Amino acid sequence: MRSATPGALAALAGLTLLAGVARFAAVDFGLPDRFRPDEEYMISRALGVGDDPNPHFAIYPAAQMYLQHVALRTAAALDPEATGDFGAAYAGQGVARAHLVGRQLSALLGTISVPALYWALAPVWGSGAGLGAAAVLATATLHVRESKYATTDAPAVFVLVLAMGALLRLVVGGKLRLAITAGALTGLAAATKYPAGAFAVALGLAQFGTRWREGRSLWRTPFDLRPWASLWALCAVFSVATPWFWIDWAQTSHDFQYQRGFILAGTGNPLAGSGWNWLFAAALPDSVGPELALGMIVATVWVIFVRRPPGGLSLAGFVLVSLVGIASSKYSFYRYLMVPLPALAACTGLALAALVDACRCRLGRTVGALVALAAVSVLLVPGTIRDYKLLRLLARRDTRTLAREWIEQNIPPGSAIATPQPDSPYGKPQLEGRNPWTTLELSGPLVGDARWILIDESPLGFYSPGASAATLGRLATTARLRLDLDPYKPGTPAPVFDQADAFYVPLRHGSSMKRPGPRIRIWEVATAEGTTP
Repeated sequence: MRSATPGALAALAGLTLLAGVARFAAVDFGLPDRFRPDEEYMISRALGVGDDPNPHFAIYPAAQMYLQHVALRTAAALDPEATGDFGAAYAGQGVARAHLVGRQLSALLGTISVPALYWALAPVWGSGAGLGAAAVLATATLHVRESKYATTDAPAVFVLVLAMGALLRLVVGGKLRLAITAGALTGLAAATKYPAGAFAVALGLAQFGTRWREGRSLWRTPFDLRPWASLWALCAVFSVATPWFWIDWAQTSHDFQYQRGFILAGTGNPLAGSGWNWLFAAALPDSVGPELALGMIVATVWVIFVRRPPGGLSLAGFVLVSLVGIASSKYSFYRYLMVPLPALAACTGLALAALVDACRCRLGRTVGALVALAAVSVLLVPGTIRDYKLLRLLARRDTRTLAREWIEQNIPPGSAIATPQPDSPYGKPQLEGRNPWTTLELSGPLVGDARWILIDESPLGFYSPGASAATLGRLATTARLRLDLDPYKPGTPAPVFDQADAFYVPLRHGSSMKRPGPRIRIWEVATAEGTTP
């Protein structure tokens, strides 16, 4: 095992500070409106498991819901204005505060994942590899973004990083307690996010790697106590951390069948992608930038075929299985890449450390350091710039919030608002039933009894398709445009979104938007078409 130098620890402290600023900045985006799909699933169950420990929801495992419940309880207890009633603390408008607490928990776990990754790698792969991997994770835009959400992704990455550290120590140390620890952490990762259970592949491969380093027969691995201890710890911790997975098997089976349909057939969104071409040409470069995406792929191939560090093949196997699962599904989101991300960052960190050492040896200490710094900057600086653009955009008020406030000031409660897709809530202001939505009729009169028309338009066309030129032409002659909130800057590159995910903040070309959200236009019409108010 290798010890860290004061310089390495100082660099790690700087990276951790950078990670914390990036993840906690604008963490309250959108609130009290809630524009992050999937947070509702988590927070509503986290608030309820105090009265009923069964979340009655198996699409996500329950471990993070329980942790969020503890965080919510703690925040309520520390609030000097709290009455001691947990339910009252988050009732009504307090639900926005619950979302903020959940986001802050994710931001905390996302931040400490950076020093945790250094801890995982440095004793086995060296301090340079640990710092390189920490730098990659600290600046990876996908990880920055997902660490702001009260969901399972950032917490799962944190547990996976801890599991990686135990696994690498198992490979070089071979102790039974390390096998148990690695298995337990793998079980906890799966109980936080099901796909993180793919790390069991790395754990299984590590058992062979451990015996190979010990000079023992690989064929007798099944007779070794350590693999069985790992498996027992994995199953035990998973069962304890999300017990209703087994106890309420009817709910689990129902939810898995529900998800299975999407995985096999997709969602019907023609703009959403899947497959290997989508994964390597869109999802990975959009999530971390094309420079870092290419670096990750090259580094992982290098680890497999050239370097082969202790535990390297185990982590590469985990990456491969994770990517196969993502590419094979018809229901894939960019955020699914969070599962293999720490292992990809580890391989990239090791490659960066090797590059720095090679430059110093061949070009001299000074020139080599400058060349290595330039190469590292090519991989990491673009991501840092994208992070800044993301934070700047999230800090600005969403068009849907501005539209809601305008409606509250200008449209009487109960007045119907016509829109092309009233059943798709993502691009609409959150009116909480104040004004009912009705369908915009595209043939005949534009509206029936509704006096107001709202059209939301975005590159996320499945969720905000806008309206046809013919419809807009009719509105121009028969109605008065009362509000036009256009967040897109003309003449700039089109912002890049995950088309499967109804989140109106892009991963790339964030500077092409003035604020988050779709373009929202509201018209006022008379009850009879042809008469403008």
